[in-house]
Amino acid sequence: MFSYFTDPNYWMGLLYSIPAVLLALSIHEYAHAFAAYKCGDPTARNLGRMTLDPVKHLDPIGTICLLLFRFGWAKPVPVNSRNFKHPKRDNVLVSLSGIIANFIMSFIAFAIFFLVYYKLGFTNEIFANIMMPIVILNITLGIFNLLPIPPLDGFQVLNSFLPHKASGVINILYRYGFIILLILILTNVTSMILGTFTTWLVYDVYTPFFGLFL
Repeated sequence: MFSYFTDPNYWMGLLYSIPAVLLALSIHEYAHAFAAYKCGDPTARNLGRMTLDPVKHLDPIGTICLLLFRFGWAKPVPVNSRNFKHPKRDNVLVSLSGIIANFIMSFIAFAIFFLVYYKLGFTNEIFANIMMPIVILNITLGIFNLLPIPPLDGFQVLNSFLPHKASGVINILYRYGFIILLILILTNVTSMILGTFTTWLVYDVYTPFFGLFL
């Protein structure tokens, strides 16, 4: 693994992925803040988090880890569910908002890439090396956060639908969620899930769709 660090291509890929990291994390956290505000909770907005400014959202260590190891995090958007108009429904909406925003961003980025690269014939390598990481990282971030393991958004969605008698399972997941997640990452289970779904979405959904309509 560490042999990659002596490969110039690795560092060039790292450089090209910086816009993708900044955009994907900022859009994800902004969507959470915006959805929470629309659902009645102004906490994130009052703290300056309802913005696309990456400086407001990026966690230094999480960003570095995402760039170097393809696993990282941003500063979580603070949410006070007591302000929600419909707590159960709004918790689901806020949790899903970041995921949906990442998928929408991947769709838009691929549309731009497909139109410019394939339809207009602007086959510039730098353009492709910047746009495709935006597509891929937004997809993988969206899928990753769908996993029903705390502290990911997918768990918050699952938790909204679990009955009260499942509180024991919920407590166990809260206690050991990060360890479970770390094991899945280290054993490449998450990589297989993310890789399979990303490949399917890019080649079997996005490419045929834009090939048909653009």
